[in-house]
Amino acid sequence: MALPTNYRWISVGKIKILNRSRSPEGAPCHELTDLINALQSIQGQPAGKREYQRQTRLMWCNPMSDHDKYYCVLVQVGDRDVSDTAWYDFETDRTRDSGKRDTEGVHYCAHALIRKRPDPHGRHLLLLEKVPGISFSSLKSHFNWILNSAAPKFFAINGEEKSYRGKSEIDGFQSKTLQDAMTSGTILDLQLIGHETQEQGQDEADLIRETSKQIKWDVRRQVDAEGAHRLLRLAFDKVRGWEDVEADNKELLVRLQSDEGQIKTVEVEMGDGDLEEVTQEALENAFMLNEKVSNFETPLTQNYTSIRDDMVIKLIEKAIELEET
Repeated sequence: MALPTNYRWISVGKIKILNRSRSPEGAPCHELTDLINALQSIQGQPAGKREYQRQTRLMWCNPMSDHDKYYCVLVQVGDRDVSDTAWYDFETDRTRDSGKRDTEGVHYCAHALIRKRPDPHGRHLLLLEKVPGISFSSLKSHFNWILNSAAPKFFAINGEEKSYRGKSEIDGFQSKTLQDAMTSGTILDLQLIGHETQEQGQDEADLIRETSKQIKWDVRRQVDAEGAHRLLRLAFDKVRGWEDVEADNKELLVRLQSDEGQIKTVEVEMGDGDLEEVTQEALENAFMLNEKVSNFETPLTQNYTSIRDDMVIKLIEKAIELEET
């Protein structure tokens, strides 16, 4: 999946570091610094790279930087289960295959900005650059793997030292539910997106390995709770009908305009249970906010050699803007 060179969508959430459920009662809580220290201790080392998806994907966090009130982490992922990239020449009308080797895979990078100071509930603002293979879900899994691999903490109970470890939780930024967001403002549209992997390709030369399908439903009106439920249920039902698209490659975006005129794009988490229950659960959950950063003087690439200062500046500006609303 190709990425634009002049803008990025940013997922906005909150991350909280806490003790695992089996930790000793009364033990001091893990904090964000525990995660940061664990990440720093294995930067650039093989031990910091996590294999998953049947050893076809690799994720690691390197490098990291400190920006006064924020930490920035460059999250990287390699994916071997991708096809060659085909490039079309607009001048010659020819297509060139890039020629991927068997040992190679696609390489994506994303900046993750984390505010040091937590909110009253112990959650830290988290902004994550949206690229394939790097999401809140995959990032949480990686952070939990890091925390589980780090040296444990100890807490004495009746004179006996008990070890315990930490974990991370990541959820949507806004405290109100998706239903509140959909009924308090105007729903502009719903976007249903799916990326299909083609087993045999779609042309005689077997060049096209992935195609995308997208449906946009224009709404442009305010709805009540029943209307919000009906819209979301219809969208879930439609996306589930795409049997040739894997669950991880399906997206549902709701574009909203608040009473103040702000336009926000919300990514809705899609469950795989009963349709009615999944719809109601999605409406009751805090929604995941998506922001956009653009106007980069130097074109963006799909992988970065180091943390880009211009991206960090834009992320910090966006974080300040979000905390002031």
